[in-house]
Amino acid sequence: MSIRRFLFVIVPAAVTLSACQRALATDIQTETALTASQDFENYHQVISVETETLTKENTIESTYAITEATIFPEENLAYGQRVNKGTNLEAYKTSIYASDEGAYQKKNNDTWVASATPDPLFSSISVYPYETFVNLVTLFESKGTVAETDKEYIITYSGYDEALNRELSDLVQQFPVTGTKYDVTITLDKKTDYITSVQMQSETASTTGKSTTNQNLSAHFSKYNLNEPRSRTE
Repeated sequence: MSIRRFLFVIVPAAVTLSACQRALATDIQTETALTASQDFENYHQVISVETETLTKENTIESTYAITEATIFPEENLAYGQRVNKGTNLEAYKTSIYASDEGAYQKKNNDTWVASATPDPLFSSISVYPYETFVNLVTLFESKGTVAETDKEYIITYSGYDEALNRELSDLVQQFPVTGTKYDVTITLDKKTDYITSVQMQSETASTTGKSTTNQNLSAHFSKYNLNEPRSRTE
């Protein structure tokens, strides 16, 4: 399943840890390599993406989308719903069901409409494939710091780095944005190595200095191997 999206940025989470629990990523990697597990049959996710642009004239343009979905990667099956809202756009909900047998969607309470191919719907409902988040774990572990609690590994990063921008560009298929600052927090379950949340925020000033864009993405993963597939009519 190949899924690409251009939106990607995340709401930072505050993590309070004692000084003795914090360690440089390079230090902790000598004992534990933080490789996010991909050994699962299905999972549940909730991903929200918000973009807000503020101009010097104090006008604000914003878009917001939140998607809740259940994904079965090996079966190429996904279903859930997405809510979209824009500055001059009334909020609406899209229900989505996509599999090898076909893809369907409906807006609000309308009837289901068939799609020519499931790929665009997979793209919409997944935002990014799970492996993109696995690559984010590797990237920010090398760039940031790693801390651990009794139950979690926590990767944090905050700053501006042009090399990082280019790597993110390759990862999410987006042109690098010069001058973008990122704040990132990623958590992994210590027992299973499953990703539980990815939260990131970016702030970019325009090259003309006339506007600033903040983008936020918050991804939460749960119910690994606990979901049951269902049909479109359920």
